[in-house]
Amino acid sequence: MRDAELAFLNAPFEADGWLTALRQLSHATGSAITQLCGGGAGPGLTFNYFSEDRHDPHGHLVNPQLYGPENWRINCSTGVARSIQYERHYAAYRSANPCGFYDDAVSDLDLPYGCQSPLIFEADGALVGLALLRSSRDGPCSPEVVDFFAQVARQAHRAVRVEIALGQARGEDMLAGLASSGEMTLLLDRNGRLVAMTEWAEAIFDAPFGLRLDGLAVHLADPREDNSFKAAMMRLLGGDELGGPVVHEGRAGRSEERPDGLWQLFLTRLPNRHDLLGVEAQLALTLRPLLPA
Repeated sequence: MRDAELAFLNAPFEADGWLTALRQLSHATGSAITQLCGGGAGPGLTFNYFSEDRHDPHGHLVNPQLYGPENWRINCSTGVARSIQYERHYAAYRSANPCGFYDDAVSDLDLPYGCQSPLIFEADGALVGLALLRSSRDGPCSPEVVDFFAQVARQAHRAVRVEIALGQARGEDMLAGLASSGEMTLLLDRNGRLVAMTEWAEAIFDAPFGLRLDGLAVHLADPREDNSFKAAMMRLLGGDELGGPVVHEGRAGRSEERPDGLWQLFLTRLPNRHDLLGVEAQLALTLRPLLPA
């Protein structure tokens, strides 16, 4: 067990640390696969990593439809971070909900057993989860396996928090040069969540037509401007790193009094870096005041 715990505690500091930790946990528990996944609300996942490749000719493991309401693994979670769910909880969810689509996928993959823990469970729906996926040969989780998993999950939770803190610290370092410039700049991760911001940017959240926070997710107050902002994020992050778009320019803070907006908006894609959990700054959002027309 100690090797698995140490592997997770070291994961934020090593290039392949998370994969190594998943493999250590799989080996220590005699489980076919271990999984680390996460993202925001909705059926899609931002990241989804496995200790080993599973023979999956139908693509079940990466099918976003299988991470919806029929998935008894995800949906039996209590909503309490670091809680533990296993076969008893899976059976309770299956007895009360239609799960045939997911059951068929589990049968194809031969992964009917296991246990899991939501390491991070935020009010805005952000989730990071760790799971054992066990085959028919592995069998259901014994009490000893569940206890072992719970102990390792505590260290995995600490490691995820360290990874998030490191991402925020690097973001603050990136903004250090703007501290006295008066620039209103925010750094966002690939999900549009706030990583760091200049002191001057804080005032935009108090402006009637400025920015809003939903948990850590950054939104423009005007729904139409926010839709355009989110589309620009997807376009920048989805583009080719060398030949794709790097900057989006727009306006923010439109109102009847200021139909052209209060700020000129610049959204810039930052240089790409290895970011397994999606906590590093990927975008810089800068707002500059516009003079009244």
